[in-house]
Amino acid sequence: MSEIVMTIMWAVFFIGALIIESQTAELIAVWFVPGALISMVLATCGVAEWIQWVVFGGVSAVLVLLAFTVFRKKLLKNHGKEKTDTDLLIGKTAVVIERIDNAAMTGAVKVDGMVWSAKMLDDCEYAEVGEFVEIEAISGVKLICRWK
Repeated sequence: MSEIVMTIMWAVFFIGALIIESQTAELIAVWFVPGALISMVLATCGVAEWIQWVVFGGVSAVLVLLAFTVFRKKLLKNHGKEKTDTDLLIGKTAVVIERIDNAAMTGAVKVDGMVWSAKMLDDCEYAEVGEFVEIEAISGVKLICRWK
């Protein structure tokens, strides 16, 4: 094909990918935009058609691979682990209002004005009323605590 035809074809690919991407929120065609643009420039310079296709495919493939490795890890880092208000309790100090004894399955603490059932991180530890503990984690409706 001639330089003009290939330039027009790459321009159509470029514009088409932009239009498709602007109509969706799923990042469907964004990977083809840079490849089409570079290939369009190569076509206007008279570079062989097969090189244009290799560049288009290579640039698009690299961008897709980046998206599914580097970007995916960042985007999905907290997938399924959305932070909730209760997650903000982790690391806070609570006061024991009922003796925490894992063996007896008793214990309650008060933090931020709310009362929570609690247990100690280590089954061998106890916490008496009036003592302070640090919240390590949350398991269901129980705060997992350790000595402050």
